[in-house]
Amino acid sequence: MSFHGIIPPVVTLFDEAGNLDLEMNRRYLDKLISQNIHGILLMGSSGEFSSLSIEERKLYVREMIKHIHGRVKVMVGVGHTALKEVLELTSYAEELGADGVLAVSPYYWKLSDEQLYRFYSTVASHTELPVFIYNIPQLTGQNLPVELIVKLAKDYPNIAGIKETVGDFGHIRQVLTEVKKVRPDFLIFSAFDEHMLPAQMIGAAGSINGSAVFAPEISVDLFEAYQRGDFAEAQRNHQLISKLMDVYTYCPTFFTTMKEAVHQRWFETAAGHRAPFDVYPANLRENVRSLLKTIETKEGVQL
Repeated sequence: MSFHGIIPPVVTLFDEAGNLDLEMNRRYLDKLISQNIHGILLMGSSGEFSSLSIEERKLYVREMIKHIHGRVKVMVGVGHTALKEVLELTSYAEELGADGVLAVSPYYWKLSDEQLYRFYSTVASHTELPVFIYNIPQLTGQNLPVELIVKLAKDYPNIAGIKETVGDFGHIRQVLTEVKKVRPDFLIFSAFDEHMLPAQMIGAAGSINGSAVFAPEISVDLFEAYQRGDFAEAQRNHQLISKLMDVYTYCPTFFTTMKEAVHQRWFETAAGHRAPFDVYPANLRENVRSLLKTIETKEGVQL
């Protein structure tokens, strides 16, 4: 089966010195898998890929894919400003047995449509893995045009889908409507949590959403309820997710907040951060604690 459903873009856990804590990351992935998620995204934006060296990213991906051991599908983020590094990370993910890669468009410079086409076509030509486009204008500085996405989907069969981290729901609708005309198998994943239910209603394949990182059961319940036609249950979970949206307001680097929520639910140790992200609002922990109480989480060692 292809990628579908709820795919948490997992945070990457560090020890108190800011080093990768591989054992804690393994335990964390076990917690998520136990909640019946449908896949895992390693090294997405929430995974703080931009804070790690290439060698650290390779170490983490290698150890996590080995630990997941085929229990769920694995997508690996290969984002980088240098195309050479993107291709190296893509090859490495393929060698390790990843099920797909997620490629964010190059950031820092604003690219023309022709340059963006060149970038994604090069990645697609470099691998046999399914390649997922990552559209996140908030961090790249530009929104990918619908026409570009359609052209890439039409020209490259292994460009399998897109993660749409956009505020404009109309853009998601346009992409879904237009790309399905040329590629019925193309997979559209919403990203903002509040888009999950409406995106399902217009034919999205699932969601790669932030709250699934620390409260996966809500997203899983929503997705599965909608799939079986239980719209009242889907609505109930949508309302729960709406209560979680303050998680994006507590700290400019939202992965910092998500990591805190993961630790409060499942670990007895304080969250580890890497400079400069070891500086965060003094009330972050209390805000996260209060937020988790509003959804009445049944687990948690610090609630």
